[in-house]
Amino acid sequence: MAKSPAPKQPQNILLATDLTAAGDRAFDRAVQLAKEWNADLTLCHVVEASSARPIGIERRIRNVEAEMTELEARASGVLKRAVPRHVVIGDPAGRVIEHARAIKSDFVVTGPAHAKAYGEHLLGSTAARILRQAHVPVLAVRRRAEGAYKNIAVSVDFSTASRDAVAATRALFPAVVLTLVHAFDVQPDWSGNGANKSVGEIEAAERARVQRIAEEEMARLIGKDKSKMKSVMIEGRPGPVLTDYVDERRPDMVVTGTYSRAGTPEHMIGSTAEVLLNTLACDVLAIRPEE
Repeated sequence: MAKSPAPKQPQNILLATDLTAAGDRAFDRAVQLAKEWNADLTLCHVVEASSARPIGIERRIRNVEAEMTELEARASGVLKRAVPRHVVIGDPAGRVIEHARAIKSDFVVTGPAHAKAYGEHLLGSTAARILRQAHVPVLAVRRRAEGAYKNIAVSVDFSTASRDAVAATRALFPAVVLTLVHAFDVQPDWSGNGANKSVGEIEAAERARVQRIAEEEMARLIGKDKSKMKSVMIEGRPGPVLTDYVDERRPDMVVTGTYSRAGTPEHMIGSTAEVLLNTLACDVLAIRPEE
């Protein structure tokens, strides 16, 4: 089997902006990352066009062009280089992904997850839909950028996807000490060898077994990189565990892997990543494993 190419820092960032006040936070973070990584930055806004909103699209485009011109000037002033801006028409998630492929973007930044006022309950937020379809890492920005990322947590379950996420995060932010967060679930076997033991004994034995395996897997994952990674293991489901962890520890960002298997329906891809995207009170970076 051919070895996957080593992860590297992005060279072409695409910012998908909705031009809202919350979208300003994504803009600031995209500019900061482009400067940190010495990467090109492209601004993209999608003007929605559908049978539900056919009127006034020309006026909307003129307004958008004016706002995008202002963003272009702000970004160019910081980065000291040209920052292309593109206004396209259509479905936001679909057009963002098409545009990312067209310009060979290797990293997408978008605003926080939020649902539309109509019909979106079946599809999820635009950010979540971008995550499902994206071929590159997707960063959903929720918090205001206050300098470079310094406190990053990576959700790990020891799958290929989470291992890839750890390697990619290490390459993206080599100076940051990562915290690997593993949520483990205890499911005792109430039959067989445990039939003559108390409930407490069975649960304690299973918890000890699960924790031992998790510690072994974590040690293998960290390997010789102990100075750049630390670990936290918490009992519970990934969603609630990460929510509590973010509320208590206040990391700048949580990183998660996504899953993409042949024949998997699009709405099932990266389901855990989507839960985190929609619930965590911090930035979320979703990384698709190498294929």
